[in-house]
Parts: sequence; C-alpha cells; structure tokens
Amino acid sequence: LAVVKKSKAVVSTQSTGEYSTSITSVLIAMLIIGGLLVLIGIIGCFGACTGKSGLLNVYFVVVLIFVILQIVVIVLAVVKKSDFEKAATDQATQLFDEYKTKADASPADVDISVEKAVGVNLAQFTFECCGVDTGASWWGTSQFTPGCCDNFDRKTFETSLGDDQGGITKAKLLISACPDSGEVYKVGCKEQVTSMASEFSTIIIIVVVVLILFEIVCLAAACVSKKRDLVA
Repeated sequence: LAVVKKSKAVVSTQSTGEYSTSITSVLIAMLIIGGLLVLIGIIGCFGACTGKSGLLNVYFVVVLIFVILQIVVIVLAVVKKSDFEKAATDQATQLFDEYKTKADASPADVDISVEKAVGVNLAQFTFECCGVDTGASWWGTSQFTPGCCDNFDRKTFETSLGDDQGGITKAKLLISACPDSGEVYKVGCKEQVTSMASEFSTIIIIVVVVLILFEIVCLAAACVSKKRDLVA
C-alpha cells in the first residue's frame, strides 16, 4: 500500500548494487502482500457463496488485522514523519559533505569511491535538486556537481571515474558549467525531498483511508452474510 516514485536513487553509503537489491526486496514484499490479499478475497467470496461460516470467520479476522495494521501505518506516517525527514537529511548531508570535502582537498587524486560519487550525483539528478540546500551555491561560488545538471548522464560519468588514465579527480567531481547547454537545478535537495515527502505521505494516507473504509464495508458484509446463514 504505497506509492513508489523516483526511488532509483537512495542517498547512502551503500553501493549501487545494494540499492537495486533493496528496491527488489520491497517489490517482492509488495507482490507477496498483494497475493495474500487476493487469496483472502477468494476465501471470503467462497465462504459467502457456500455459506460456510468458518471461511467467513477467517476472512473477517484477517481483514480486521489488515485494517488495524493500516491504521498503525497512518499513525506512524503522521507521528514519525519529522523523524524520517531528519534521518534522511542527516545521512544525505554527511555523504554530500564527504564528497565536497574530498573534492576540494586536492585537484589530483580524490579519495572517494565510485559508488559514493555516483550516488551523490544520481540522487541530485533523480530528485531534480542541487546541493543540500541553497542550490548550486552550496557546492561553492563557481562549481557544482555534474548531477546538478538536467542532462546528467550517469553512464558517461561512471565510466569517466573508472578511467585508468585519469581516475577520480576534482575536475570530474566538480564542474563550472553543464555540458551541451544543460540547465542547473535551482532547488536544494533538503527542500525538494521534504516537499516530496509531504506530498507522497498525504497521498498514501488518502489511499490507506479509502482502503480502510472499503475493508470495513467488506467486514460488515461478511457479518451480515454469516448472520443470515445462522438464521437459515
């Protein structure tokens, strides 16, 4: 029960391969939950059609558990929203600071992994933002990362970092202008992610509330069906 959007970039110290693994795990979990809901729906329909109260009892209990869990999700979404935003911001700031510090340390060999460099740039490009806050100026007066450009090419950037001839250098990590007349994102990532989190949390809450109301109607229908079977 979640709306997933722009989840291909997660700012962390994990490798890009682990990002993909995490996303795959979430999708598998969603498929399993969806399969269970379909199975429970079939049990409920079969119980209502055949008049078997045992099946209706199973359906009622399972749907009631789902309703309770969804209410818990709504409460957590409201109560823990600020904590989630703070944790995400702190983690992003730490990684961005490391990128900035190491890129400014020396114009030659920069001590930062390819995964972290790609992660910082890909996150900015995906979320259409630049720097932690204040936009491109967060990186410096005249330079910013390639990921701040709206025409950022991950494959080209990652290939250049792995180039044995040059390796990871400041010139590759910080640029003064976007290639091919690209535009620089003006919004900081903290502001952008906070705005997106507010938007998506509202959508998720609305969807979950609608599902809860629908499931309550299903519970009421199951009770009526069972009552009629008992009377009959």
